[in-house]
Amino acid sequence: MTANMLVPLAKLSCPAYQCFHALKIKKNYLPLCATRWTSTSVVPRITTHYTIYPRDKDKRWEGVSMERFAEEADVVIVGAGPAGLSAAVRLKQLAAQHEKDIRVCLVEKASQIGAHTLSGACLDPRAFEELFPDWKEKGAPLNTPVTEDRFAILTQKYRIPVPILPGLPMNNHGNYIVRLGHLVSWMGEQAEALGVEVYPGYAAAEVLFHEDGSIKGIATNDVGIQKDGAPKTTFERGLELHAKVTVFAEGCHGHLAKQLYKKFDLRANCEPQTYGIGLKEVSWLVFVILMLKYGTLNSLYYNADLFLQLYFPFT
Repeated sequence: MTANMLVPLAKLSCPAYQCFHALKIKKNYLPLCATRWTSTSVVPRITTHYTIYPRDKDKRWEGVSMERFAEEADVVIVGAGPAGLSAAVRLKQLAAQHEKDIRVCLVEKASQIGAHTLSGACLDPRAFEELFPDWKEKGAPLNTPVTEDRFAILTQKYRIPVPILPGLPMNNHGNYIVRLGHLVSWMGEQAEALGVEVYPGYAAAEVLFHEDGSIKGIATNDVGIQKDGAPKTTFERGLELHAKVTVFAEGCHGHLAKQLYKKFDLRANCEPQTYGIGLKEVSWLVFVILMLKYGTLNSLYYNADLFLQLYFPFT
């Protein structure tokens, strides 16, 4: 078998090639990354990983202080998404109603609140109005009410409209089309106004435990570390946040939550959760706003051809 005979076999064994071939997508729709995967040209090698040694065995860490500064709080919340911010806001509201002063700290890995919240959404405002009764006066970014719903089955060539029957969840009248990133950013401002201590740019890297095994709090990530694991001159140890209650609102499959699943056997006798990453929802939200300014478009099948035409017009 010659080298020239191996090229078609390599293409057929490539997952990207098989995926696009199965979808019967035209060649000019292939995204740039897929054409590179199936190319026979030589790509220059780039160093993408380093060997990281344990710090106690790495001589470069000798003499570097590993002491952490510790802070005490009543409640620590990990993750400044809709759930984490709602919990923080409600805690401070209840504390104010009962004339109590509690310290609520919220850590978020993104550099600013809302930066990692990618999903679009069709929001039912009932719970939001309970949390923020005066949201209109405060300028919450709920600007696009839904006035029309459409439901369709998408095939390779056609869109088949289907009537929406009463009682089905596709009825979104009274809801709002929102960008969750903008909404979360606004909620972060409201949380800080109520006295919540928000720490963007600090990822929760470790769960801390008491000697009896109960949760003590979390530790944030160390900063000032080179790609090869060596400490920079700007190295700083992470902060420990100890709390009476620690809330993990990391989102789906958070790395700390997975540690807790294993330690406390939280997945026993229950069905595993399934998640959608939201990327398709964002793409279709843009399409919906362009085509139906005040409506929602629900589809039963995903039109890959249309997606590639919209997002890879340069290929």
